[in-house]
Amino acid sequence: MPPRPSQPKAKPISLVESFRTRSHQLELHPQEKWVLGWVTLHLCFLPWALGTMHLWSQCTSLGLALIGFIVAARPRTYETHQTSGTPVSVRPLRRLWRFPLFWAGLLVLLYIAIQGLNPAWRYRSNASYWWLEPVAHLAWLPSGMEVPFATAGPWRALLIHASLWLTACTVWIGFMRRLSFRLLFTFLVVNGVLLSLLGLAQQVTHATGIFWLVPVRTQSFVASFIYRNHAGAYLNLMLALGAGLAWWYYTRGNRRLDKSSPAGVFTFAAIIIGLMVLFTFSRGAILLLLSFVVLAGLSFFWAQFRQPAHERRGAVILGLLLLLAGFVGTGLASLRVEDVWKRFEGMIVDPVASARDRTEAHAAAVEMLAAQPAYGWGAGCFRFGFPFHVYRHPEIYYSGTDQRKYWEHAHNDLLEYPIELGVVGSLLLAAPLGWLAWALLRRRCWANPLALLSVLGCGFTLVHARMDFVFQNPAILLTWVVLLLAAARWAELDNQPAKRESR
Repeated sequence: MPPRPSQPKAKPISLVESFRTRSHQLELHPQEKWVLGWVTLHLCFLPWALGTMHLWSQCTSLGLALIGFIVAARPRTYETHQTSGTPVSVRPLRRLWRFPLFWAGLLVLLYIAIQGLNPAWRYRSNASYWWLEPVAHLAWLPSGMEVPFATAGPWRALLIHASLWLTACTVWIGFMRRLSFRLLFTFLVVNGVLLSLLGLAQQVTHATGIFWLVPVRTQSFVASFIYRNHAGAYLNLMLALGAGLAWWYYTRGNRRLDKSSPAGVFTFAAIIIGLMVLFTFSRGAILLLLSFVVLAGLSFFWAQFRQPAHERRGAVILGLLLLLAGFVGTGLASLRVEDVWKRFEGMIVDPVASARDRTEAHAAAVEMLAAQPAYGWGAGCFRFGFPFHVYRHPEIYYSGTDQRKYWEHAHNDLLEYPIELGVVGSLLLAAPLGWLAWALLRRRCWANPLALLSVLGCGFTLVHARMDFVFQNPAILLTWVVLLLAAARWAELDNQPAKRESR
């Protein structure tokens, strides 16, 4: 038997060379850096622009989304570290054609455009009041209303949803590595912390305007959001993302036996955001915050219980719990905790009277949906068609302490979208959401801490939409869709190293 040829000894690698190798492997493609920069700038801009509720900010959002999409659509080449060393060419547009949300979103935009081109009603006004007059239209096509673009209507809705569609496509074709998603998540959490600090500073200084300079009609603003419920819903998303990053880094640190990890930093960030959610005084946001904390905590401790004993870090878990209790206790003691209780006092004492106005509005909105169930009244047209159906429910104009005179939204997005788009448009809108849900289940999102808590936070936002009009805020809508899509991609990419190790 011939002697076995001797294997050449591996050349020792110094610590500096090892660091350079890992840095090179983690380095993003220059074009992907630009995509990450534009998407991050866009998503961080949305909440600071007063929630992107005005025309100027929505036009800016569309411009940022379009630039990011153009940058992401350019072909690029990745260098591989395999034995062959053959570069991999990526053509994003080919990947885009296989993206179900691209085609489904295109159909939704076309549907809204048809509503805008086929108005059934025309807005008219004088110095005293406004009214709608019927116009000739094609009844077999979806129809909408010809209303001022600066206020609402199909073309305004098309502007918002086009930005959403472009951003989702940009994330799908532009983010190819975990590092891109991790950096995006980190920037979003940092942005949420900055918003929370702004809100806490406004609470302490009793600010009378946004940024202490921008006057608003009501005193329900929080940080840069005009409406407290919008601020609470957005910050809950950031809280879920921060908690997911903390859990993921903690798990990775245990697996790698790292002496330290950013888990504590992200836990601290989540606590700051959670405190600001409490002091938005949004009852829905606070209840959903508490529900999220309970479910996320149970999930975390169940996952730790299933781990081998030698992989558990009892001291770290105890420290996180003490940090959470101490910081929350200090915040509740130093800030206006009695105002939080006052927001719930009326609901506890007389829950029927507290929700009477929204109950009446919900009944009138159901009648509005029944009037045109197939194609709806037109995207962005709820506020103009709703007065036709409130004459049977005059109480909604004189209920509550503020005596509402005008309802711009149904305070129930799960009802308002079908009212505006009809059954046909709602099915077109539900198709991409169904695909996202299937992608998350297929990729076992519950097995990944970051994906699990992100999806849990998005799920609670959907519950919040049943109680308020949170998805009428573009900052929440775009961030919500991007987080769902990013969670699906993250669950897929983060599972690939484990597969390679098992093979």
